[in-house]
Amino acid sequence: MRAAGISVRTGVFENECTALNETFNKWITTGQPFVVAKCGMSLDGRLTRRSGEDPWITGPAARRHARMLRAQVDAVLVGASTIRADNPRLTARGVRGARQPWRIVLTRGGRLPQKARIFNDRFAARTRVIGKGTLRKVLAELGRNEITSVLIEGGGDVLSQALDARLIDKVQIYLGPLLTGGPVLAFGGRGAGGTSEAAFLRGVNYERIGQDVCVSGYPNYPA
Repeated sequence: MRAAGISVRTGVFENECTALNETFNKWITTGQPFVVAKCGMSLDGRLTRRSGEDPWITGPAARRHARMLRAQVDAVLVGASTIRADNPRLTARGVRGARQPWRIVLTRGGRLPQKARIFNDRFAARTRVIGKGTLRKVLAELGRNEITSVLIEGGGDVLSQALDARLIDKVQIYLGPLLTGGPVLAFGGRGAGGTSEAAFLRGVNYERIGQDVCVSGYPNYPA
C-alpha cells in the first residue's frame, strides 16, 4: 500500500486488539494453553475458613461473576484437596448460553470421593482425573489436545505450583472484606526472595462487586 502512495499507520489499538485474542495467540504460537489463576480470598490471603463453617469468603454477586469466567475457558483445573474439602460443581451455571468447560482434577494418590458432584452430574463425561506429571507437563498435554485456555481455581497447593513455575498468564482474584487467619494460603509455595523477584501485575483492573473487590492483571515475571 505504501508503494502505491497510500498513507499507512500501524500499531493502532495494538494492545487492545491483542487482548481480544490473547488466548488463541498464546496457544497458536507456543502450543501451551493460556492460564488464568482465579480464587476468592480474604484480605490476609486465605482461601478457606475452618471446617464446618460457612465456606464462602466472597458474596453471591462475586461468585456469579466468577462463573462467567468459567464460561470463557476450555477447562477448569483444581487439585484433589479442593474436591474433597468443597465438593464444588465447577460449572458455568446461571450464565446464559454458556458452554460447560472440561473439569480437570489433579491427584497424587488417586483417592477421590465417588459421590463428588463432578462425577455424578450431567457433565460427568467432561471430567478428567490426572494422577501423574508436573503441572507444566499437564498443561502441555492439555495444549496438545487443543485446550487453548485453562482456569486454575485451586486449591492453594496448585495455585502455588503455578506461581512458582511461572505458568500463570493472568490472575483474577476476588477479595472478600474479612480477615480469617488460618493455614490455607492462596499463594504459598517457595515465595519471592524480595520484591525485585516478585511478579508485578501489568494492566491491572479493580472492580467492586457488592462488598467484594475483583483484582485482575497480567503477571510480569522478572528475568
